[in-house]
Amino acid sequence: MKRIIVFFALVAIVVPVLLAADRGLTTRPLLNGNERVVGAALRGEPAHKERQESTTSFDRDEWNLSDSLEFDFYLGADQNYGMKFWPNTNEVSVVSNLEELGEAAQQAVERSPRWLRPALRNVFCNLSPLNQDVWAAIINEADDPYIDEIAFCVAHTSTVYLQSDYAYPQLFVENAELIYEIDQDLSYVEIVDHGSSATDDDYYSTTSYIKIDESGNQVTVEVPRDVYYWYLVHPKITDDIPAYIDPALAESNTTHINNIADPPDGVFWRDFFYNHADEGYPLLSEQLANAQVMWARDGSVTDALGTLQNWVNAVMEFTSDSERPHQPVRIYRKHYGRCGEHADITTAAARTALMPCTGILSMSSDHTWNEFWEDGWVQWEPVNGYINTPLVYENGWGKVFGSVFEIRSDGFLTSVTDRYSEGQASITVNVLDANGNPVDGARIILAINSSLTADMVAFTDENGQHEFIVGEGNTYYARVETSIGTNPEAGGEYLLLQEDTVDGGEYAFQMPVAGTMPVNMNVDSNPPEDAIDDYRMMISFETVSQVIKGIVTWDDIDEVGERPVFYKELEDRGVVNCFTATSDNYLFYEMGINFEAFHSHTGVADGSTLFEIPASNYWCMFLDNKFRLNNSQCVAGYMNYYLHESVDTEDVEDAAPVFRLAQNHPNPFNPETDIAFSIADASPVKLEVFNIRGQKVCTLVDENMDAGIHRATWKGQDTDGRAVGSGVYLYKLSTSNRSEVKKMLMLK
Repeated sequence: MKRIIVFFALVAIVVPVLLAADRGLTTRPLLNGNERVVGAALRGEPAHKERQESTTSFDRDEWNLSDSLEFDFYLGADQNYGMKFWPNTNEVSVVSNLEELGEAAQQAVERSPRWLRPALRNVFCNLSPLNQDVWAAIINEADDPYIDEIAFCVAHTSTVYLQSDYAYPQLFVENAELIYEIDQDLSYVEIVDHGSSATDDDYYSTTSYIKIDESGNQVTVEVPRDVYYWYLVHPKITDDIPAYIDPALAESNTTHINNIADPPDGVFWRDFFYNHADEGYPLLSEQLANAQVMWARDGSVTDALGTLQNWVNAVMEFTSDSERPHQPVRIYRKHYGRCGEHADITTAAARTALMPCTGILSMSSDHTWNEFWEDGWVQWEPVNGYINTPLVYENGWGKVFGSVFEIRSDGFLTSVTDRYSEGQASITVNVLDANGNPVDGARIILAINSSLTADMVAFTDENGQHEFIVGEGNTYYARVETSIGTNPEAGGEYLLLQEDTVDGGEYAFQMPVAGTMPVNMNVDSNPPEDAIDDYRMMISFETVSQVIKGIVTWDDIDEVGERPVFYKELEDRGVVNCFTATSDNYLFYEMGINFEAFHSHTGVADGSTLFEIPASNYWCMFLDNKFRLNNSQCVAGYMNYYLHESVDTEDVEDAAPVFRLAQNHPNPFNPETDIAFSIADASPVKLEVFNIRGQKVCTLVDENMDAGIHRATWKGQDTDGRAVGSGVYLYKLSTSNRSEVKKMLMLK
């Protein structure tokens, strides 16, 4: 597979360094040790705007649905989606700046469960056409019950990885097949398939476990859907690259890619752990065959949890040398490591045993351990024999935690400080632009105490804020990094947030940046009058969730030259805008200049708009997320086009010709565009092109023409055949008794 590398500027790219042998974590240090404090953040929280509501309905008894488009996708920052009415044919089409999917990618989205489609479509939209086909193929060629597992992993893996030389499509297939194969061997767990691609549009899988509860009763527990896919199915642990690894090769501390190898030299950890044992070490599959339940709290029977704990301690020694591998396969072959290696191999082993597991990390305390899912998340550290003793670090080790967080497989960090600190406080950071508007997707780095040790990384929501849950008795600092400015402005500088946090303390701060957020330049106008019941279009929508887009803090794949990003859907819904405008004004909207719109709804979480269409112009009705800096909105709904029952479709097709000038297509264009027009009677006709100053550029048509529809092509040249530059141009249609002018845009 050809590697495609895209270089672009990102803030705070961390240069990998050789890790010290006695450091517990294997993740690279986030800060370089030269940071300094330059002031204090402004206290307080800005006032939030009230959301608008928008609803429309009408009696459909006299109207026939002519065309309909359903949508359910991520509407990214600076993106729009809507419907356009064409008066020359009385038809509608999609108008949007979203990327279109190829045929194979669209088929893969449709084969996947409905709940997964927005994320999968988003990933495909960010892949090249060639890579779309590669990753769509493994979904389209898969059979049930593997389709959803494969599709989930594609949908939630960075596009930087998917377009790299280190990506193995067959690994995703092997991963799904191994899960079902291993399930056949284990008596304490069973995969439960809720529907299939052939029977249910919203199908999913999960697992069911047998366990012994606190009362000694044997019970069965079904794992939540998202826990199954994120923490059992996903092949990525923390910062490792999902790949086939040669266990015999020492792993580079700087790149962590030198031991990636094609099979058979390279092996995948799920297969390697289950079916292979180095000489003198126990085979995991044989050990798990004796487990009767997932967890026996009373120790009455052999359980998978204890088996895994014994296996980890049998194959691993707690020490390290200068090599600090991230890949579970190489960690196993070394058979030793510190807490970083132990946490990674534990996660991989548990997922091999079909038990959801994840890594827990305290960056500022230099320690990491695990949690597994039983009927909720449970603290676990096999090397020390800890199970469900979350306060052992604070009360037994004397650790005073700042932030403690879980690392999801895509790199998103979730605070779990409340489980590991007896006292907690909340610190809310509000990031604002120069005009006081909230900045979404801003990166906040939290540091702790006078050493300015990195403590947590987070990204702001649509309100420009993030709430950190932190331990008590510490001093916290922060810096903000966005594409429109940083605070403080110089790299490595921090602002003081709060000294000596107290249990139950709630602190809020504002951290403005110098730049300004994008805004829509809409000017509200009155809708046109339409006295005839003939055509209507309607859009109905809702924001399912707001989606934070952030740079992944740790991921070895950024060695290819681009930092990967994650997308995190929040439970809180976001808002979008909805506009109706002429096609000319839609063009002005896309250019980022003032445009007139009506039926405007700004900052709404859901709503609908009905438009009575005057059939004398081109109209666009569209959703908009252009006022965002980074974050997307997951939007679902439909667009409908109606014909009144009095409209005879045959009459529409056979209607007498009229005078009409169509919008050029494509628009914007480069290097040429087509212009359609119609005239009512035979007449002398001129079609001319002018620049924005009114100076004639060329004449496309100058002749007598019959009534009917005609077309002309402008190749972006003046009268002398010279190519013109980018910009707005006017084109004018004139007959003996009428004329009309429209705008078009050339972009080079």
